Amino acid sequence: MPKAWVLVANHTHARVFEAEKRAGTLTEVESMVYPEGRMKGQELRRDAPGRSFDSQGQGRHAMAEPTNLRKQGAQKFAKDIAHTLEKGRQEGRFSRLYIVAEPSMAGTLRLSMSSPCLATIAGEARKNLSTSDPDEIRAQLPMWL
Repeated sequence: MPKAWVLVANHTHARVFEAEKRAGTLTEVESMVYPEGRMKGQELRRDAPGRSFDSQGQGRHAMAEPTNLRKQGAQKFAKDIAHTLEKGRQEGRFSRLYIVAEPSMAGTLRLSMSSPCLATIAGEARKNLSTSDPDEIRAQLPMWL
C-alpha cells in the first residue's frame, strides 16, 4: 500500500507525518516553524509608517500599511509548506495527502499548492492539532487512514 502523509498545521507551526498502514502509527518526518506568526503587529514592522500631506489643505497624516503583515507572513509560511509537500510528492514519498489545519491556514495553503499536489489530497479537517501528539492526531483520522 502506498504511503500517505498527514500535514498538521496552523499559522506558526507545521508538522508532516507519514503513515504506512491504515491503522498504523504516525511517524513525524518534517517539522516547520514560523516564529514571526506569534509576534504582534507592531513587532513585525521595522519602522513606523511614513507620513504624507493631505491632498488638499495643510494637514499631515500617517500612511496606511499597504497589506496586513500578519496575513502576508501566513502566506509566506504556506508557500514554504507547499514547497515541502511538492518536493515530497515529486520524490514519490507519498501518494495521498491528508490535511489537518486551522481554517485560515487550510485556505491559504490550498492557494499555495500546485495542481498535482492538490490532486493528492484525500481528506481534510479544519482543526488546530499542531501541538497534539501523534496518537491524538491519529485518533482524529480513523475514517481516512
